[in-house]
Amino acid sequence: MPDVYVFTSANLTNLWAGVGAGYWAVSAKQAGNSSIRGKAKSLPTGAFGLFYCVEAKALTTPFIVTSKPNDNVIIRHVWEHEWHLPFTIVPLSDPRLILRIDELGTLLPSLRGASKTWNDLFHISPITVFAPSKLSEKDWEIIIGILLPKTSFDSTKT
Repeated sequence: MPDVYVFTSANLTNLWAGVGAGYWAVSAKQAGNSSIRGKAKSLPTGAFGLFYCVEAKALTTPFIVTSKPNDNVIIRHVWEHEWHLPFTIVPLSDPRLILRIDELGTLLPSLRGASKTWNDLFHISPITVFAPSKLSEKDWEIIIGILLPKTSFDSTKT
């Protein structure tokens, strides 16, 4: 069961900025919460992440976390306002590929016919930032299958 860290963005513009910069950060208000600061220290390098876009009502852009959040740096040049606890990411796709939340109930085995809703499965509220979402292997396989760019393997070139 993979742990996947889901970070929320208000809009696609902010997602593109973070993906292009190769890092993500949280609001000053979130960073001021001692519980969130504590959870940030536990974000493992090498963890998988996803973004949830409020504007698009969709999951997007799987990534790998490549550094711990830095509590000594404030980001002022990527997004409007100041952003805290930045960490680096390697995006595995980009925000052009989305998975709408209204499709999750029929696509993900963990939600099909279950009393759980998508936001029971994915921790997206401001207070749960840096808390892992526990996904089944099958759920993660489906999400990745939709959100990663399609490639083909040409066996004649090996």
